[in-house]
Amino acid sequence: MVVSHYKNNLDEIANGIILTQEVNTNGYQPVVVTNTTVNNPIGMFYGYVTEGIFKDQATLNSAPIQFGQPVGVGAGETALGDVKYKDVNEDGKIDANDKTFIGNPHPDLTFGFTNNFKYKNFDCSIFLQGSYGNDVMNLTKRAGTTNASLYDNQLVDALDYYSDTNTASNNPRPIADTANNNLLISDRFVEDGSYIRIQNVTLGYSLPSDVISKYSITRLRLYGTAQNLLTFTDYSGYDPEIGSFNQNVLLSGIDNGRYPVARTFTIGLNVEF
Repeated sequence: MVVSHYKNNLDEIANGIILTQEVNTNGYQPVVVTNTTVNNPIGMFYGYVTEGIFKDQATLNSAPIQFGQPVGVGAGETALGDVKYKDVNEDGKIDANDKTFIGNPHPDLTFGFTNNFKYKNFDCSIFLQGSYGNDVMNLTKRAGTTNASLYDNQLVDALDYYSDTNTASNNPRPIADTANNNLLISDRFVEDGSYIRIQNVTLGYSLPSDVISKYSITRLRLYGTAQNLLTFTDYSGYDPEIGSFNQNVLLSGIDNGRYPVARTFTIGLNVEF
């Protein structure tokens, strides 16, 4: 078994250099998703902190002004069912100055474990691998649950939205404009990316030597292999093993529609003369 841990920290940066990083999301709109600053790890997720959604009028009336929007029910106004953003700098309003670090893509540890078993003529090899303590920014979920661009395909989760008859939901109300509910980068889309994966399982059987020696064969082994057999994770996206978006280390852990690793099955035959 191999367990590894790494730490990284930005000690110094030239004056004036800004290391925020953008990705193009649905609608090909670039949005800032990470920020790298002195005395912090590189590529930290960057955005708004949320505190659920507005579910009662008293809370809505007493909340800080959200991006200059008045309280109400019309288009462009903050209303019941909208996301409640946290006033991080406590200046009585929600704006770009309230952006902060909202997640860390770097795992506390990564691990791999291989075990080999043999019983008579049967052999089995199992390889497990995974990570623990890292976050993933699920922009695929963001694109699939906007409930704002109502002409776009959405995930099934988008159906469970706040309404007068579904006040228990923690998903914001649908609104047919560029609302702040799901379009802003926030901790609503940051998930635990820890996982354990059965990466490889191989099961083989070697025919007895007294049987194959009649045919001048020293070894004949039949085997079957399964790759990416099963993954245990709380991550709601396709695959928690994200890596770096476009090979940019400042965009690690950004799931913007990454194609998941395929599951493959192989049957083989080893013959030695």
